Amino acid sequence: MSILEKTRFSYCPHCGKQNIIGQKNAMICNSCGYKLFFNCAAATSCLILRNNHLLMVVRKKDPGKGLLDLPGGFVDYGESLEEGMGRELMEEIGVTPENLAYHCSAPNTYVYKDVTYRTTDCFFTATLPKDARPVAGDDAESLRWVKLDEIDFNKIAFDSAKFAIRKYLSSK
Repeated sequence: MSILEKTRFSYCPHCGKQNIIGQKNAMICNSCGYKLFFNCAAATSCLILRNNHLLMVVRKKDPGKGLLDLPGGFVDYGESLEEGMGRELMEEIGVTPENLAYHCSAPNTYVYKDVTYRTTDCFFTATLPKDARPVAGDDAESLRWVKLDEIDFNKIAFDSAKFAIRKYLSSK
């Protein structure tokens, strides 16, 4: 299925003619030759551990409202993955992490308001300062410390987060 079949685009954004065809990740205008790519968006999430527990957020909004997720979000233009991760953690849990380290990445599908976004999710591990008291903010309804051996993968919103958590657990 092409990107055009998954969207509501009918007209070329360059010349305005209704003569476009869809490819896997782009649309091409047969009138003017314009090619509009639909590349993956970068997103970051973090596995924060303390005393054999993983910090998870309960999502406040769709997609996945009410389900568990790792704290994180989309990387803004002009940010590195690390900068985006730090900003997202401040927004979602109110704490700047320590010892931020790359863990893994995974593709993801993020459906928001009937538009399917393809993302590449980058996962980090981190610790919190000893005196840190994370609080839910931004897109987090609440926070939960989940014991590592009691994680219910059926209650996690995204397959990419499930993958990252499983990868972490298998390395222990």
